[in-house]
Amino acid sequence: MKATSLRRALLRMPCCLLPLAATLAGAAEEEPVVDAASLVQPALLSGPGFSVDPHVELRGYMARFTLDTPYGPLQADSVEILAEREAELPALEALEKVTRSEAFLRAAGDRIGTTAKALANVVLHPIDSVTGIPAGVARYFSERLAKIGTQAQSASDRVARRFGNEGDPYPDDDGPMTDGRDDAAGEPPRKKHWYSSIAREAGREFKRQVKYGKAKREIAQRLGIDPYTRNPYAQERLSALAWVGSAGDFGAGGALGTIGGVGAGVLAQGLRVNSIVWKLAPDDLRARNRERLQRHCRDELLIRQFLRRGAFSPTLQTAFADALDALQPAQGCDDVLELGMTADSDLEARFLVNALRLLDAHLGARAKQGTLQRVGAGLAYKAANGELVLPLPVDRLSATTDVERFLDRPEFRVKNKTVLIGGDASLAARRALTERGWNIVIGVRRAGAPPYARSGEPSPVDVD
Repeated sequence: MKATSLRRALLRMPCCLLPLAATLAGAAEEEPVVDAASLVQPALLSGPGFSVDPHVELRGYMARFTLDTPYGPLQADSVEILAEREAELPALEALEKVTRSEAFLRAAGDRIGTTAKALANVVLHPIDSVTGIPAGVARYFSERLAKIGTQAQSASDRVARRFGNEGDPYPDDDGPMTDGRDDAAGEPPRKKHWYSSIAREAGREFKRQVKYGKAKREIAQRLGIDPYTRNPYAQERLSALAWVGSAGDFGAGGALGTIGGVGAGVLAQGLRVNSIVWKLAPDDLRARNRERLQRHCRDELLIRQFLRRGAFSPTLQTAFADALDALQPAQGCDDVLELGMTADSDLEARFLVNALRLLDAHLGARAKQGTLQRVGAGLAYKAANGELVLPLPVDRLSATTDVERFLDRPEFRVKNKTVLIGGDASLAARRALTERGWNIVIGVRRAGAPPYARSGEPSPVDVD
């Protein structure tokens, strides 16, 4: 009788209340399409030369934005990435002006357009393991990936066998083609991309002539951007300018100095990139990061293989090593390295880096000498005082079936536990956490945190 009455009540409800009623009735929550203004601060929605589509799909607890720019549309798969792409626009404008100048085109010759695309694509697609629309960071909550978490050692062994000494995302400093990784050793040959022959030709040429990587880092530092950015428009132009400038026939630095619009504002955004990424050659940067990881991790082979994992760019590996060193855990470093080696995308790599940053920002001095714990395919931290902390650097947490199952894991059946959410959480997600005894901290403030809106739960929008 009660179930029948509930169904009748649902049918009488206005359509706008049905999602809430479904949650109250025990149905899993679906991730909605929301208004962009409910997720980010107004300054990120539009500005000189760009605008953001007002409708944003939430996928895997991260927001997927479409950014319209003079250079073409850009996809940003989180609020953090949206802010970075917008911060890169002044630098992109400067790169566009320089690479269209007569002096540059004269020095570049006829093949610059094709070769620049080749150089950029090696950086943007170092390994062909991910296709289709990104699934956010849902893998850290899913049941399937929980099995990976419990079999992490075998996973690392597979990665080690696959990549060996060939799967290094750090480019050698003597040629442009080494911005990306070589094909996996021991695997059947894959169909080569259209740019592969051009890439090999350019690589041989510049290994004989120049230190392309150094030129690229110097230009990126001058512009205040990440030399390993995944922005396709910036990466193509940056690669082209470094290629031509390093050949000695074109003064890239001097040309950039004549272009306005690249100043303190961009460089301030560039502070999100550790300056060491600009200064050190890739081999030196890897040695620096290895030294920091060795302070806390015990498995030398695991450290070496992590530093060759394709999902983490040199910039993200540096951020990961720095965040881990700031946290100073007593145990569990190898566990988080294992988890990092299962990451398949830039977004998933960022999740782990930001999870460590959330822990450090919230716990402060209490973070020292705690234990990192791999929970399924997720990450938790047991502080020295016994508090269990679950860092979730997501844009918006929803009470999906995967999230509910994840929260019901036996590892979380403790009394003193806190969940840290970087962005926001739906009412249903907050309710699910509260019912399970979690202390909830929404919008944890940390250095470099994304510019989230603070206007409450984003409302679903009608996109029809």
